[in-house]
Amino acid sequence: MRVFHLAYVIALGAGLGLASAHFAVAGRPLLGMVEIGPWAAWPRSGSRDIDPYLRAYLARGVHLPLGAGEGLELIAERDDEGRGLDGRCRYRLTGQIPTTRGWTLSVTDTDGRNFRLPLDRNSFTDAEVVRAEDGGLRIAAASWPQPGDWLPLPASGRFQFRLRLYDTPIAAQAGETRAESLPRIARMDCS
Repeated sequence: MRVFHLAYVIALGAGLGLASAHFAVAGRPLLGMVEIGPWAAWPRSGSRDIDPYLRAYLARGVHLPLGAGEGLELIAERDDEGRGLDGRCRYRLTGQIPTTRGWTLSVTDTDGRNFRLPLDRNSFTDAEVVRAEDGGLRIAAASWPQPGDWLPLPASGRFQFRLRLYDTPIAAQAGETRAESLPRIARMDCS
C-alpha cells in the first residue's frame, strides 16, 4: 500500500511540475510585461537582465527580440475597448507614433507568424504610409479593401497588431509611456 501511495505522489508531482513548466513558457509571460492602453511590451526581452521565463519563451524559437538599444516591440491583441481583435471586423488605427528612427506595423496570428494575405501585404513601414495633415496615422484594417492606407486582415479568427519602434527613446521608459502617445485601435463594425 505504501508503494502505491509513493508512486501516486511521485506521478502527481511530476505531472504538476511538467504542466506548470509548460504553462510558464507556452505563451509570453506576464512577468516583465508593460501594458500601455491596448498595447503590451516586454522592454527587457533583448537585454542582459531578461527574466528566466521570457528567456525560456524566446528559446522556443518563436521570434528574435529587439536588443535593448535597438528599439521596442509592442503587441496588441485587443482594441481600445478591450475586445479581442477579430478578422471579421474592420478597425481604424489613428494617432501618433512616438519619436523613433523608423517603425513597422504588421498583422500576425496569435503565435506571431505572418498570414498569407491578399496582395502579399501584411505590414506597413513609416516610409509607406500617407499621414494626415497633423502628422498622425489613419490606417484602415479589414479583410476587404478600404480607401486610403489599408492593412489586410485574415477573413476570420484572432490576430495581433505588432508595432516595432526602431531606435526609440521609449524603449528604456516603456513603463512611463502614456497610451495617448501610441496609435489607438478602434473597432468600426463587424460583418
